[in-house]
Amino acid sequence: MSTISQGDRVFHPNKKEWGLGRVLGVTPENVDVFFVGAGAKRLSRSFVGLEYVEGREAKHPLLDNLIETAQIDNNSFVTLPAAIERFQAAYPDGLEGKQFIKEEREATLRGYQFFIQLLDQDEFATLVADGRYQDVCDRACHIESVTALQTKSEKSAFYGALKAPLNQKTFALALFDYLYGTASEEERFKLFVRSLDLLALAKWPLATLFGFIRFPNERIFIKPAIVQNAAKAICWRINYKVEPNWRTYASVLRLYNHLRAGLLEEGTMPRDLIDVQSFVNSIGQKQ
Repeated sequence: MSTISQGDRVFHPNKKEWGLGRVLGVTPENVDVFFVGAGAKRLSRSFVGLEYVEGREAKHPLLDNLIETAQIDNNSFVTLPAAIERFQAAYPDGLEGKQFIKEEREATLRGYQFFIQLLDQDEFATLVADGRYQDVCDRACHIESVTALQTKSEKSAFYGALKAPLNQKTFALALFDYLYGTASEEERFKLFVRSLDLLALAKWPLATLFGFIRFPNERIFIKPAIVQNAAKAICWRINYKVEPNWRTYASVLRLYNHLRAGLLEEGTMPRDLIDVQSFVNSIGQKQ
């Protein structure tokens, strides 16, 4: 183990259930390692000979996106199996259960269905071409109103900002480009956030709400406190900033896709990112 250094990927020869590990630090006496199945461990170099791993076997999304060593807290770390157990304690029948569907999926799916009816790409394009910006905003407000994603104060700020005709035009054009434009998603997201900033609405929930409702297989919804708590529990680096920004969004999207893949591997079958969102909520709720 004398050649082991910070950043290396390793296995514990006697604790294979801990899974792959990333070396956090090395001293003459000890080596600190974060294992995906056990969290951070301090091991004596005199008693443990870690197995060095490289190539494809050394790849793991969590270790590639691990938070800073000083931020790792084993008291709050949650493995994926433990997170699934926590979720199933709240929803014993899982993702297919009536309770889960009613409490977690139903409202967002209703928003998606209204989106397809009211603001699909062709209909939205026609409204914009005709300058019917108020109609766009009225429909967007209706779609938002059937979901349970924003707080009352967030809803009030959103509805209030869209009363002015100039704001209606700004929002309608920005939303159309964000959802259906041809530039990269990163560029469209940045432009949408800038437009929301002009309306004093540049907050994470609203910046991510409509993309999530319209494209629940591809885009995510960010509720800051929940996402930060969940990321800390999983030890995933999300580069969080209060102001909506692409770097944070992309980091959280990687987290959601990692969890989606992990749930599939564990036999829990998320249909889309609505299910993953609910799973993240169960991790991020204060216990």
